[in-house]
Amino acid sequence: MIKEVTTKKELKSFIYYIKQLYKDDELYVFPIFYSLKKELTKEVLHDKKYTAILSYRDNEIVGRLMYTINESKKQAGKVCYFSFFDCINDLAIIKELFEYLEKDMHEKGIKYIEGTYAPYDPDTRRGVLISGFDIAPVIFTSYNYEYYGKLLEEIGFTKAIDTVLLNADVSIKSKKRLNTISKYFQRGHDVRIDPLDFKELDRDMDDVFQILQLATNEVVYQDAPTMDMIENAARQMKFFINPNLIRIARENETNKPVGFCFVLPDYNQVFKKTKGRLRFIKIMIEKKKITKARGMMQYIVPEYQNSGLIGHIFKVLFDELEKIGITEFEAGTMMEDNPKPINAFKKFGGEIIKTYRIYGKELS
Repeated sequence: MIKEVTTKKELKSFIYYIKQLYKDDELYVFPIFYSLKKELTKEVLHDKKYTAILSYRDNEIVGRLMYTINESKKQAGKVCYFSFFDCINDLAIIKELFEYLEKDMHEKGIKYIEGTYAPYDPDTRRGVLISGFDIAPVIFTSYNYEYYGKLLEEIGFTKAIDTVLLNADVSIKSKKRLNTISKYFQRGHDVRIDPLDFKELDRDMDDVFQILQLATNEVVYQDAPTMDMIENAARQMKFFINPNLIRIARENETNKPVGFCFVLPDYNQVFKKTKGRLRFIKIMIEKKKITKARGMMQYIVPEYQNSGLIGHIFKVLFDELEKIGITEFEAGTMMEDNPKPINAFKKFGGEIIKTYRIYGKELS
């Protein structure tokens, strides 16, 4: 039986379902439930931009799904995006969830479905994990059972595009490569690498926005965030941000912003121990033990792409990571048809360790 989420009680069941589903999984990291509840209360109950549904069997929740309708440049029109897809390993359950969604889309005249992907949260829930199941998920990446992709394929979904994660050790070898790239870049360019300045946050956010507007390429899933999205993210993540791990490249002569990288310590190593609860004292103690970081975003304006600037920025960042005891670095999710950042990262020791798949389905 399918039930649409319309009340706070039902939304709470929707959010906490994963505690039952993943209770025996050693790698799964529960989200901060307080933040997720606040986020989905707005999207599902207040703004009603998203529809959330639950699948019940014998009065027990056995699956969940959330979806919305949004514009797609690739499809040149409106499509349905789904996310928060979780269920037991049972073909009947996934059929029931998606039959409800597809019936709704038929009534609304929507001809295409794609996911997992949430337009309001493009990097956290972007794709179903299809390889790398033995590696713990880092902050703001998803993790799922191996059967998810197989179930989606059983009901007619096929690959739309893959995204990949790359990993690199913060080691003498990787730093040596970065030093070489950095020296090459500095011979021909007069650019400084500034840390984020909370006292000049408006200025820094404006510069980041300028870089994004220029650097965002034609890849469909990588439209530049709006200024509001950037400001909201900065406010929401302030507690987790180390300003020395957010770097903005500016020309010395013109002060023009030409690139930036945003790196976060892997707080999943802390959240694993708090089990989804917001325990500030525990977080403050455990964050000093974090050994991994994630590159959330890295963008370079067109005239500096292929110049070595990205390697120069990462040289500065890896020096900072070493200072705070970080020994591993994971890049943000990258689309397989956007080879520039993938190849750039491979040059200083990166290798693909995980693959996520965005699935699509045409509706007849």
